[in-house]
Amino acid sequence: MESISQLLNLKRNLFCDYDNNATPNPSKTTNVSLSLMPKILDFDEENGDISLHSWIALNWMDPQLIWTPSDYEEITFVHVKSWQIWSPNLYADTIADISDRNRLPTTECLLYNSGLVSCVFAVKFISKCNPDFTYWPYDKHQCRVTFFSWKETTGQVNLQIDGTGIFMNDYINDTMWDFKFINSTKRVINSTSNETSPWITYDFLLTRHHGKMNASTIVPAIALMMLTLVVLCLDLKSIERVMVACVNFICHLLSMYVVQLHLPYNGANTPHILLFYRESLGLATFALILTALLRKVEDMTTDIPSWISLATTFVLNNKAGRFLILKDDDLKTTDRDNVNEENTNAPKSSWKYFSTIIDWLSFFCIVLTYAIVLIILLPVS
Repeated sequence: MESISQLLNLKRNLFCDYDNNATPNPSKTTNVSLSLMPKILDFDEENGDISLHSWIALNWMDPQLIWTPSDYEEITFVHVKSWQIWSPNLYADTIADISDRNRLPTTECLLYNSGLVSCVFAVKFISKCNPDFTYWPYDKHQCRVTFFSWKETTGQVNLQIDGTGIFMNDYINDTMWDFKFINSTKRVINSTSNETSPWITYDFLLTRHHGKMNASTIVPAIALMMLTLVVLCLDLKSIERVMVACVNFICHLLSMYVVQLHLPYNGANTPHILLFYRESLGLATFALILTALLRKVEDMTTDIPSWISLATTFVLNNKAGRFLILKDDDLKTTDRDNVNEENTNAPKSSWKYFSTIIDWLSFFCIVLTYAIVLIILLPVS
C-alpha cells in the first residue's frame, strides 16, 4: 500500500503543472528516435495497396518528467498513457485513404526517472505501392511508407532513425510475398513560413513466391512451346500431325484463358507471360496452317517449276539435306556420297521433297523465333 501511495504521489508531483501540449523543452530541439517493427503484411494486387500491421517505437527525453528514485522508494519507471504526456504529432504520408491520415493511436508508455519516454504504438498502414507486373509471376513491387511531424518544425522536433530504423525479428512471413526492407532515409521538407519539417521514409520490396505459378503457368508454356516444335517433326502425311496441331492450337487458347484469370490488372506494362503466349499462339497457328498447305502441295502432280527443281536439287546435293529430306527407302536408291545434277531426272516426288524442305525450314525458323522471344521476354534477374 505504501508503494502504491508513493507511485500516486510521484505521478501527482510529475503532472501537477505539466502541459502535454507544449514541447518538453521549448528552447531546444527535442530529438525523437523512430523505429518500425513490421508484423503482418497484406498486398492488394488489384489496387496496388499494401496493408502493413506494425509496431512503431518512439523514444525521446522530457526534462520536465525527471525525479530522484530515492525520494519515491527507488521507483525508476512508471507506466503512463500517451495522452497524459507530450508526444510528437506523427503522421503517415502514404495512406491510401486520405481520411485515415490520423495521429498515432493512444498507447501505454514507459517513463523513466532520467526523463526518457518510450512509447510503442500498434498501427496499420495502407500505403500505395508502385506495382509492376511486367515479369509476372516473377514480379517485384516497390512500396514506401513516410512519417513526418507536420505540426512541429525541425527546430521543435527532430525525427531521427534509430539504428537501421527497423526490426524484422517478429515479422510473420507471408505465404505469397517475400517482404524485404531496402533502406530508411531522412530528409527535411520546406513547409510554410520558411520553416522545415522532418520526414523519414521506409522503402520495401515485395517479391512474389512463384512456386505455385511455375506449375500453373510457366511449365504449361514450356510444354506448349515443345508441342509446337513436335508438330513440325511429324510426318506430313500422318493424321497424327493434324491431330497434334489442332490440340496444340486449342491448348494455347485454354492456357491464355487460365493465365488471364490469374493475372491482376497490369497497368501500363503488359505482362511478358501474355506476350509469350501471344507469340506462341501465332506460331501454333502457323504450324497448323502450314500442315494443311504442305499436305496439299505434297499431293500435287503438275510439273514442278524450274526454280523449285533447282532449289530441291541443291538441297539434295548436300549430305545434311539428304539426311533431313530423304527417308530410308529413298536413301537406298540415292548415292550416299554424291548426287549429280545429271541424274536427278526431276523425280515424281519433287513436290514431296519441296514440301519436306519447306517443313524443315519452318521448323528452324520457329526455333529461332522462340529463342528470340525468350531472350527478349525472360526476366533479367
